[in-house]
Amino acid sequence: MIYQNPQILYALLALAIPIIIHLFNFRKHEKIYFSSIRFLEEIKTKNKKKRNLKNLLILFSRLLALAFLIIAFAKPYTPVKKDEENTDKIFVYIDNSFSMNAIAEQGRLLDLAKNTSSEIINSFPKTTNFFLITNDFLSIHNKAFNQENIIKEISKVETNGNHKTLNQILKRKNTISKGKDNIYVVSDLQSNTLELDNIEIEDTNQIFFIPIQAESLSNLSIDSVWIDGPILINNRNQKINIKISNKNFDGDASMSLEINNKLKIKQLVSFESNKEKEINFKIKLDSNINICKLSIEDYPINFDNELYFNLIRNKKIKIISINQTLANNYIEKLYLNDTLNYEYRNQNVNRVNYKNLLENDVIVLNQISSISSGLSETLKNCLIKGASLIVVPSDKINMEDYNQFFNKFSIDNFSTTNKSKIFINQISSSHPIFKNVFEGEIKNINFPIIEFHYEKEKLTKTNRKSIYVLENDQDFLAQYNYQKGNIYVFNTPISDSTTNFHKHELFVPTLLNMANNSLTSRDIYNIIKDGDYFVSKNNQNKIFNLSNKEIDIIPTTKIINSENRYYTNNQITKSGQYKLYDKNQIVDHIAYNYNSLESKIEYNNLNNKYLKSTSKVIQKSDVSNFINTSVNDTHYWKSCLLLSLLFFGIEILLLKLIKSWKF
Repeated sequence: MIYQNPQILYALLALAIPIIIHLFNFRKHEKIYFSSIRFLEEIKTKNKKKRNLKNLLILFSRLLALAFLIIAFAKPYTPVKKDEENTDKIFVYIDNSFSMNAIAEQGRLLDLAKNTSSEIINSFPKTTNFFLITNDFLSIHNKAFNQENIIKEISKVETNGNHKTLNQILKRKNTISKGKDNIYVVSDLQSNTLELDNIEIEDTNQIFFIPIQAESLSNLSIDSVWIDGPILINNRNQKINIKISNKNFDGDASMSLEINNKLKIKQLVSFESNKEKEINFKIKLDSNINICKLSIEDYPINFDNELYFNLIRNKKIKIISINQTLANNYIEKLYLNDTLNYEYRNQNVNRVNYKNLLENDVIVLNQISSISSGLSETLKNCLIKGASLIVVPSDKINMEDYNQFFNKFSIDNFSTTNKSKIFINQISSSHPIFKNVFEGEIKNINFPIIEFHYEKEKLTKTNRKSIYVLENDQDFLAQYNYQKGNIYVFNTPISDSTTNFHKHELFVPTLLNMANNSLTSRDIYNIIKDGDYFVSKNNQNKIFNLSNKEIDIIPTTKIINSENRYYTNNQITKSGQYKLYDKNQIVDHIAYNYNSLESKIEYNNLNNKYLKSTSKVIQKSDVSNFINTSVNDTHYWKSCLLLSLLFFGIEILLLKLIKSWKF
């Protein structure tokens, strides 16, 4: 046992005073003479023994009362056994993710977490070095705080869209201090974000989990929004798909859609408890740039009630047709009929500008007899960049040249010609080029006639996707992938003498969607997360500014796989619409939203699966008591004071009883 004020113990010497007083009895006794004193002498002896016992009890009570009072002022305590490596560093992690906006009986979870954290701080000596960790990973929290300052810093903590796994939190702690420290994790312990299945707790760290959770909770959240098809087409209805997640919500909720700050849709949506819902609707877009905001009414967790996205019409699709002699009138008319969405050009195979060929999105090999090595290598580079290649053979090809070209891309070789009349027998309706083409099952279609085609030797190792299949199981049209590009191969010329496919109702959607799928669909929104980047339609190697009313940053540009990626370096923390500027000119619109993981609230009840000997769960109500009994030094001054009062009470009781006793 150790005393904080050991010098006070010298006061114990004062205990000799009552002892001295007891030993010396200064009272004078009056003598009374009797004729016979034998019985009186006996009574005197008995009373003297009783009186001495009573006086001794009073003396001991008084001495013990004074002794414990003096010891109490000396403040005795038993120090906690500490390892040599142990320090006086205390880390407190406060989960300030959006899920902490949930309401419990005692109030908002974040407020409860802040109060609990302050209680932890106040339970330690003022000389302790305190460190604060939040999901923001602020640089100001790298330094130690004293007791007063860290409580002030805790009061500033507010929820935001950041969330961190437990491993990230521990790594953050280790960058500040690699010693053996205590870490208090004050969180709702969400399974989706804390990722306890991948927990890596080092034996050098003592971790205490304090769950702050709501008993019952309901929440609607906009999980995702997407469109059908890779690109937007002007003057056509665009299908918009919405997925709503639901936890314990049963009833109706209002949903609205704004486009360019104008309300386009507002409707009530019915929900069944714990059942997610998908909503689809079509809307005609009358602008190239459509800034959208989807909202749903829900309380109290409302960060996920809005989702921002942008529907921006892509650039014109550049299509070039490489012809043997004349252009294919049917293909030419199809693409030139829509100059709003397509930019179409013809070029003779003998005068191909290989450099300019790389600028095109779609390249049509229109019935050329052979494919030169120079053209083959350029087409390979186009495919690497993500272009689409449509191969339409002539009825007189150099089969060896074609097959050499096919071998580069693992495409089935042409073997023989077949001039028998045959029909298309199967359609792969699930293929992306048929998306939104058919309604329901394909029935009663008069399939196109084929009067000339090349049969193929089907390879065993190929990424072939059959689109149209003939009655003899040969592919009329098949798709192959190479790098980022697509290769579509017909096995027959598109001409009046070989087929009526170009006059069939399937011709238009097939050729248009092959061109449309040549463009990689850009994300209509981005998620705020670590390492986030966006890809702009203005894919130029320039210095841009990304800004809204609250922030202005310069993204870091990296070229990966011929794609310009713009990294925000975790500077985007709030959802909303952002504009990309080239100097003072707006070049793109970028939408950011919070991560939907925080909306899927699933609390984790920690068990032995996750806990080690160096970790422990503490209930919020037991925090102070736990620290005082298990972590802090054990102090005894209160107990000593109580014992002092007890013995003073015994002394008073004995003095009262003496007056009533007869001697």
